[in-house]
Amino acid sequence: MKRTLLLLLSLSVFLGACSTEEEKASPQWGIDFSSESTSGFAMGSVDQYKAETKTSYIVKMANLRSAGEDVFALSYTFESGDALELRIVKKSPGNDYFFPGNLGENQLLSATFNGKPLLLVDSKVSIQPRTDENKLATATKLQTSEEVVFDGTIGRVPLVK
Repeated sequence: MKRTLLLLLSLSVFLGACSTEEEKASPQWGIDFSSESTSGFAMGSVDQYKAETKTSYIVKMANLRSAGEDVFALSYTFESGDALELRIVKKSPGNDYFFPGNLGENQLLSATFNGKPLLLVDSKVSIQPRTDENKLATATKLQTSEEVVFDGTIGRVPLVK
């Protein structure tokens, strides 16, 4: 009986020490990685201005994930079914990403709306870590050559692997 108890105790200590959990903290963003399921907790909206019309898109899901070396994809899915994806490159500790940007600095590389590339001019996205929530807050101001503007803020954006 003692041997069985000792064996079970040793086994539980061994299994606890051999956890398969990956490293959680992200040195680039200053917050921990979250599970994919937290993408649905994002809050906010993005307004699209085109000519004399304004369309508001309420976020349904959002996340930021790695898309290659120093490249990240910031994805928003809206309640309407529309989707906006921004590609950024993170080269420095700053929070702002500009288009056009400078090589070796944080840059906004591209944007797509419903899978179609936006022809960006003088655009910016800001991504701020919110350590108290373990999420990111984003502010987007995209301007296109077709005189379309996307402007909005979305909070509680998780960093996912």
